[in-house]
Amino acid sequence: MPGLRRALATALARPNVTVDDILRLLGESSSEFLFNRELLTATLEHLSQGVSVVDSDLKLVAWNRRYVELFEYPPSLIRHGQPIEKVFRYNAQRGLLDSGNSEPDEAIARRIQHMREGNSYTHERELPNGTVIEIRGNPMPGGGFVTSYSDVTAYKFAQRELQRANETLETRVAERTAELTTANQALLEAKAAAERANQAKTRFLASASHDLVQPLNAARLFVASIDRRKLEDTEARLLSQVENSLSSAESLLGTLLDISRLDAAAHELKSEHFQLNRVMAPLAAEFAAFARARGLEFRYVQSRAVVHTDPRLLRRVLQNFLSNAVRYTRRGCVLMGCRRLGGAVRIEVWDTGPGIPPEKQLEIFEEFRRLDDDQQSNTDRGLGLGLAIADRLSRLMDHPLALRSWPGHGSVFSITVPFGDPAQVARSEPKVQRAVNDRVMGLRVLCLDNEPAVLEGMRALLSGW
Repeated sequence: MPGLRRALATALARPNVTVDDILRLLGESSSEFLFNRELLTATLEHLSQGVSVVDSDLKLVAWNRRYVELFEYPPSLIRHGQPIEKVFRYNAQRGLLDSGNSEPDEAIARRIQHMREGNSYTHERELPNGTVIEIRGNPMPGGGFVTSYSDVTAYKFAQRELQRANETLETRVAERTAELTTANQALLEAKAAAERANQAKTRFLASASHDLVQPLNAARLFVASIDRRKLEDTEARLLSQVENSLSSAESLLGTLLDISRLDAAAHELKSEHFQLNRVMAPLAAEFAAFARARGLEFRYVQSRAVVHTDPRLLRRVLQNFLSNAVRYTRRGCVLMGCRRLGGAVRIEVWDTGPGIPPEKQLEIFEEFRRLDDDQQSNTDRGLGLGLAIADRLSRLMDHPLALRSWPGHGSVFSITVPFGDPAQVARSEPKVQRAVNDRVMGLRVLCLDNEPAVLEGMRALLSGW
């Protein structure tokens, strides 16, 4: 007996001691100790759970205060030797006995029989005050039955809240999924509508630009055919202004046509092997005249490099570089040349213009973006489309385009083109039969066009020559 007392004391000194720990020690003792009520009751008082112990006759032999507090038993009910059946009936009268669909007497008899047979059980019961009790019953060694009652209200509340949160979360996820599905469908529909609108815009621009360029071209031809020598200075000046306006309108429509073709992927890439001089020399001759008219120096460094790309598209990129350089440079010079870079050549156009601030070096490649320059006239400002077209063409050809600029000192626009095969140049270069001299007097000129106004304008211009 003293050894058991020490074992119980040691067990009770441990944190979180349970009824099972106590029962294990009691099971190792003699059966007669099991009914030492004072010792057993003192031991059970240390437990946080409510505990009741009955002997083999199913009479109360031990319990603790927690057991009485949980069920709010009157002191006269819970006493030594009280048959557990009376406790069951008391609970039944208060509605604390979970009898299911059976009568209270049947439920009590079933519990008594269950305890006599020594069957373990576990179940939960919610009391009228909202307290949830977990009840565990186990047979005692040597006869009898011990039952523990644990208050699991906080745990069940947390469990219910978690379940409610999960249900709410599932509902919200389902709602959000439905919203996202609807939004995604709307986005797809908006995207499809935008694509249709873009295609319609592209078709409209292509059609409108083509139809408008023809009469403008004819008008320019008619204006150019007028003999300015017979006009007064005021009339000649007005005629020049009309010609400039027609030229600007034609340039705008032609640029819009290029944009629409790029948007519609209508530009077909036709790469070939050719000498750079074939593209750069005519551009140099053309823009040297423009530069001189603006009081600028134009320098061109010739190159014998052979490249492999589309000469028509490359010419358009360089033409836009040169046009911007001449337009925005008020004094100094414009230079066009090449640098070898491994297996490629970088074609550069330098200018001594105002330069481009770092924060604007990306946006100038967007449509209708141009640098603000108060010293330029409206007709000289450009449309803000040249660099956008150059950027798109460079991506179409897969040739890197680059910009370096120093505000107040100038800029360098460049495009890098892969080297070609010199052995294939002779086969790809077109054969051009040149005129013996530059005179046109007496030559027969054949002009083909599907627009009668253009043919009439060309006839008037050539006849005047």
